[in-house]
Amino acid sequence: MLVSDVAATKIKEQGVITSSNEQTIANAFVVARRGALALSQYPGVPPRDLETAYAIQALAVAAWPDRITGWKVGKIPDDQVAALGAVRLAGPVFTRNVVMMTDDHPVAMAVFPGGFAAVEAEYVAVLGAIPVGKTRFTHADAAALIMRLHYGIEIASSPLASINADGSAVTVSDFGNNAGLVLGPEIPNWSESSYETAPVTVSLDDRLVGSGTGAAMMDGPVGAVRFLLETAAERGLPLAEGMLISTGAVTGVHEASIGSTATATFGDTVRLSCRLVAATPDARIAPP
Repeated sequence: MLVSDVAATKIKEQGVITSSNEQTIANAFVVARRGALALSQYPGVPPRDLETAYAIQALAVAAWPDRITGWKVGKIPDDQVAALGAVRLAGPVFTRNVVMMTDDHPVAMAVFPGGFAAVEAEYVAVLGAIPVGKTRFTHADAAALIMRLHYGIEIASSPLASINADGSAVTVSDFGNNAGLVLGPEIPNWSESSYETAPVTVSLDDRLVGSGTGAAMMDGPVGAVRFLLETAAERGLPLAEGMLISTGAVTGVHEASIGSTATATFGDTVRLSCRLVAATPDARIAPP
């Protein structure tokens, strides 16, 4: 979906007026991402609330010449929850930024030179058919809507180097700080498996930088899917059967550099690797 008319309607319903500041910010992020350009500072007045942040995101999505194939979910730091009124955030994942890992060789994933770059071990859900008109979901509802669950790595990257330090509203405004997704193998019979208790590690250039389990995540991957389902209904985010939901960092957000190789292991048998390369201007994509 290139443009979300539903999102635009929701923005109007919520009383969020897209000012020239918000359009300028959205345009700046689109230009910087398409041109692989770094931003030395936030390109306008930073959003202080999620309504404004998602409005900027929707404007940028409308100008982005690729289809949304899914969404990333991230955790809002505890010290920002009260001010923002939410515990998680969402950002779009675009079709051309999803890479299937089919063997043990690291796949190349682009990040922005001079910007922010990080890797995160994640579980990735594939959605089933969403009931029309449903806006509230239980944990069991969300679990029933997961057709498959995969291992994965999210690539977090932005042209703005300070994006994580600037707060979650800023993160939302720049596509949720997503730049790609490595999609690994499916977890067999995930709902009956013990995947959540399996140890997960992340290494950068063979140096261990994080470890954890899905069970230690805030209400787990299913809780992240539940959040996304309800947020999509509330904010008019395009969501459909077959879309991917990257459910949040299992071991943390690990900042990385161009040229680094990141490896995520899940239990004793699954190993995903990617090599971070410098993004270049994308001549494949025609202007919107």
